[in-house]
Amino acid sequence: MNIMEVISGTRVNGAILHCLLLCRELARRGNRVTLVCRPGAWIGEQAAGLGIELVRSDLHRWPIDELRRLAAIVRQGHIDIIHTHTSRANFFGILLRWLTGVPSVATAHSRHFQLHWMFNDQVIAVSEATRRYQRMHNFVRGKRIETIHNFVDGDRLATVPADARQRVRQSLGFAAETPLLGAIGKVIPRKGLIHLVRGLPRILAAVPQARLLVVGGKEQSPYARQVRAAAAQAGTADRITWTSHRDDIPEILAALDLLVLPSLEESFPLSILEAMASGLPVVATTVGGIPECVVPGQTGLLVPPARSDLLAAAVVELLGDRSRARRFGAAGRNRVQERFSAASQTPCIEALFTRVAHRRAA
Repeated sequence: MNIMEVISGTRVNGAILHCLLLCRELARRGNRVTLVCRPGAWIGEQAAGLGIELVRSDLHRWPIDELRRLAAIVRQGHIDIIHTHTSRANFFGILLRWLTGVPSVATAHSRHFQLHWMFNDQVIAVSEATRRYQRMHNFVRGKRIETIHNFVDGDRLATVPADARQRVRQSLGFAAETPLLGAIGKVIPRKGLIHLVRGLPRILAAVPQARLLVVGGKEQSPYARQVRAAAAQAGTADRITWTSHRDDIPEILAALDLLVLPSLEESFPLSILEAMASGLPVVATTVGGIPECVVPGQTGLLVPPARSDLLAAAVVELLGDRSRARRFGAAGRNRVQERFSAASQTPCIEALFTRVAHRRAA
């Protein structure tokens, strides 16, 4: 098939990582892939050498010169499917659909009230929670939406250098025996980091040597300052290490003993899948698509959101039972390989594209 992937984000997030991996896997399976991204976008730099065609566009809709330019590329390239990710690209893809007659498929990586979703030929929901939202709030018809979970590059995450754990810990100032928790991602309200910070005194009361590593938390947003203030007030600021965005996430995960995701809202967090693929146990909340990733009592523990006491108790439970934590980690790795890998998910997406293209042609 000739597939055009369109994405509007410029920095690194779950949607962009998924789009990049999907482009690579679709090309590996013999499809001709054209990636449309904005000038200077991270994904454009990463796409080199993947065997895909790269088109730069700011995706502006008015005046319509850019729509006409992309429509010409769609026609000249005999594109079969336009597949979009993130809000600006999704709306742009619908307009391309109207201009060219080529069917559009949009992947819903998050949950927002945006009525343009109903105009796609098909919507891919990354979780059942996201599918329900799209049906209820954006009025996407049931026959036009399907859940296909996102996937991660399990091979990259499972094959880190043998010395990665020791090397990363030394570089960040952690001893080899330190029980190390990790929170990875933007420090924004919906990620709920403040609830983990508020639970840290309970964790330290049971496991005094424990430390928390926050990856991606160096920004000075109002919420980040609020979280830091909460740590200072609790007297645990010196037990938390903050880093900015890191490109060596597989090595970071190898250095951790436990991933904690105290989110208040999630669609389908790739950070959990990455941790599971790395053999890490997970403590997270029962929101959004998280229960579709984590099997409680098998690959991790789940607690209600905004409950610092229960979150701390779950962390202490796993830190105090290393053999159980290892079993959770091994089971998590197997679950990712079976349910959330490129090998399991790419054929599902490819088959959906084929059905949509045939349906539109008919």
